[in-house]
Amino acid sequence: MPIVRDPARFYCSICTRRTKGFKSHSGLQRHETLKHSSYNKLPSHIQPVADSELLHLKKAIIKELQKRLKNNYTAVGEQAFSLHCSEDAFVGIFKEHITRYSPCGSFYFCSFTGEDAFDKIGQILDDEKWGERNYGQGQLSFVRLHVPENGDNSYGKKTKMKLSINRK
Repeated sequence: MPIVRDPARFYCSICTRRTKGFKSHSGLQRHETLKHSSYNKLPSHIQPVADSELLHLKKAIIKELQKRLKNNYTAVGEQAFSLHCSEDAFVGIFKEHITRYSPCGSFYFCSFTGEDAFDKIGQILDDEKWGERNYGQGQLSFVRLHVPENGDNSYGKKTKMKLSINRK
């Protein structure tokens, strides 16, 4: 006997809870966050992107990051930015590092932690100086992703970088 679905309900595409469904989109999102927080299987509609386009996007990401590095002590702390790009291009760059994909919310999550986080992102973006901006005369602004164990916490407590893309 076929299962009849209520069109007013929301169903999880990942698990077998499809028969009951959820009353709201937020209920489905909450279920996905709690039960499928490590789900990272990429959707089937992702197409490969030309290397030249990926290289251009990597340069755009680096330029946008460096533009945000200000030469002023008031600019210290967590910062977020967004960059418009295709879902295919984002996945093309960060494919191996996507730790979570949400079919319900249509977002990807990448997390870089530990002492080698800076170097790992440098390898992905093909630029070891991706997180530095030199203002000349010995003035340098930089991204700091790891707080050493010795307690030097003068730049904040941020120890990981989160990258995400939302598609609409």
